[in-house]
Order: sequence, then structure tokens, then C-alpha cells
Amino acid sequence: METPQEKKLDYLSKPLQNYIDRVATKTPVPGGGSVSACVATLSAALLNMVLDYTLGKEKYAVYQAELEALREENKKVLAKLSRYIEEDSRVYSLIRKYSSEEKNPVLEEKYLKQSAEIHLDICETALQIVQFAGLLAEKGNRGLISDTGIAASLALSSFDSAKMNVMTNLKYIGDREFVKKSIEQMSKIEGEVHSKGEAVYKKAVEVLNTGGR
Repeated sequence: METPQEKKLDYLSKPLQNYIDRVATKTPVPGGGSVSACVATLSAALLNMVLDYTLGKEKYAVYQAELEALREENKKVLAKLSRYIEEDSRVYSLIRKYSSEEKNPVLEEKYLKQSAEIHLDICETALQIVQFAGLLAEKGNRGLISDTGIAASLALSSFDSAKMNVMTNLKYIGDREFVKKSIEQMSKIEGEVHSKGEAVYKKAVEVLNTGGR
């Protein structure tokens, strides 16, 4: 009989309501880690929408080449984050397996590190997203400035959520050097993520307060 962690996790091809229902039920996965990845994914998805509504418009033609390159980068980010929505659940199921069902400290630590690395990457990617959003706040379609601001706000939330997931994993990892480097990696970018993300949000609010000009 297949165990839950051996079954194919299939969130992305099913209706959104299925995912919401699974999050809301008393099951180990999907949980906060998958939801953090989902929030980050939606942030990148919103930016892609803003880019699509900007590219090809005469008003923004001077930025066409720059924004086309940005869209290609953002599409890579979007694809990666989408994978993490399911990957987090797969890895967490393996952590549970080797921490309780088939106790194996070596494999447990291996997957704890994998989980931490997923969320460290979400933290790093949140910085990319707020940087993309900052560019779009200046050069993107002003008719979608609220979407740009919301994308930045979601990116901030995904950073904070991913950081919490990293800290949870680090509690159970014995490799102190890994723990030390992970904390340093997050601390190094945390201030920049928040300052840049908040600046985009404030810019969006300012534009909306002046009638979207």
C-alpha cells in the first residue's frame, strides 16, 4: 500500500478549491510550507500579468526590451516557485517518515536540510520579486499599479513565512555550520527585502492617491 509521502502530490492540476480544502483539513500536507510557496508563486504571477499588460503598448515602448528581459526572468521564477508548492509537501512527508514511522536520523536530517533549502531559496527569490516590482512601479502599466503593489506585499509575506519555515527546520538540524550559514543568509537580505518591498507598496499607494498618474 502506498504511503502518503509516496503518492504523487498533485495540487497544481486540480481546482484551487481542492487545494484550499486540503490545507483546511486535519492532514500533515499541504501545510504552512506549501502555502508559503503558493503565496510567493502568486506574487510572481501578478507581476507576469502586469508585464503582459505593459508590453506592446506604445506608452511604454521605450522600456520594451528591458521589460521583455524582465518577463523572461520572472517566468523562470514563477516556474520554480510553482514546483515548490508540491515539493515542500513531498519533502515534509519524508521528514515525518524518517522521524517517526521509520526512524532514521541521517535521512531525517537530509530532508530537514532540503526543506530548509527550499525556504531559503524562497527568501532569496522574494528579494528578486520585490526588485522586479520596483522596476514595474516605475516603468510598468500604471493602470495595474495596485497589482504591482500587491505583488510586493505578497513577496514580503512569503519572505517572512519562508523564514519561519527555515527556523522551524533548523531547530532539529544537528549540523551547526549549516544552521549558522542559513541564519546568516536570511539575515543578510531581510532588511533589503523589507525596505524595497515596502517602498514599492508605498509608491503604489501614492500613485493611487493621485488618481493613478
